Amino acid sequence: MTVVLDASALLALLFDEPGAESVVDLIAGSVVAAPNWSEVMQKVAAHGGDPTAIAGALVAAGVEVEPLWREDAERAAALWTTSPELSLTDRCCLVLAERLEVAAATADRGWVGRVPGVDVVVIR
Repeated sequence: MTVVLDASALLALLFDEPGAESVVDLIAGSVVAAPNWSEVMQKVAAHGGDPTAIAGALVAAGVEVEPLWREDAERAAALWTTSPELSLTDRCCLVLAERLEVAAATADRGWVGRVPGVDVVVIR
């Protein structure tokens, strides 16, 4: 099953947090929105890791980075009006899942039901 992974899901895997085992089951063939990828690489660097090495390992494990289209960006902005508590990268992940017609995987239970038609897989 292809899913769009949120930064929180990838970070759970990388930092061996609760839910990491769920992400292992989802990683092959998964997709990450480019803004979420950037967030992950920033957090890796902030924790003293090597973003280049981590990026290579994630790509080797089957993660694909997907750019956002103009329409995705506009949809993410519009989603703010109904869900202002979601961060920009949260909204980017959800709208990418919507466009690709796949589930979004996250550690954030508050995503459930935010975008009609988008299934949310909560990893913990």
